[in-house]
Amino acid sequence: MTPDQNRLVLAFASISSEQLTYLYGDSLRFPAGGTHADTAFELSMRRWDDLSSEEFTACFDLVKNNLMGMYKNSTMGWSPRKKMAEMKESGLIYILLKSKSATVGFISFMVTIEEGECVVYCYELQLPEILRGRGLGKTLLSIMEDIAVKAGIPKAMLTVFSSNPAQHFYRGLGYIPVEHSPRAKNLRNGVVKQPSYYILGKSLL
Repeated sequence: MTPDQNRLVLAFASISSEQLTYLYGDSLRFPAGGTHADTAFELSMRRWDDLSSEEFTACFDLVKNNLMGMYKNSTMGWSPRKKMAEMKESGLIYILLKSKSATVGFISFMVTIEEGECVVYCYELQLPEILRGRGLGKTLLSIMEDIAVKAGIPKAMLTVFSSNPAQHFYRGLGYIPVEHSPRAKNLRNGVVKQPSYYILGKSLL
């Protein structure tokens, strides 16, 4: 890790919600001509510890509804307590998708070091099924990437269950397995065993 990378990580770890909005608020926008332009969605960005209890609960409920079954079927298992603690890790930034003041989707991410490289790591990208396929997930991910590019962060990364259809969404946007991602194993009986999850990455600069 270089001194410049270390400064980036420390800067994002200590940045306030107000500073986030001042420096990167112009990234909070929907693409022109999007299919969701008439649905009156709003975007807001803040640190996790500036979320209201209602906002955090809405985010957790989205994770629970979308992923609990996948966690239970994986080697990780499902623990509400551990997941809540993960969603409150120091340095996490949330971008909330709101409709009529209610939180209906979100992305959370952190600037950190992975394998000696400064990256923006997407922790969660969650939407209810009814809002998928409308470009909203792509918009949230693009905002995260745009913030990273403006800050000079060269790479985005995320973890996705191998059983999660969302992996095809990420791969379609240029995310590919990184070198240290778990890989499929060819067993002696000819069966291919998929890992529980993949670590995907995308170069931004």
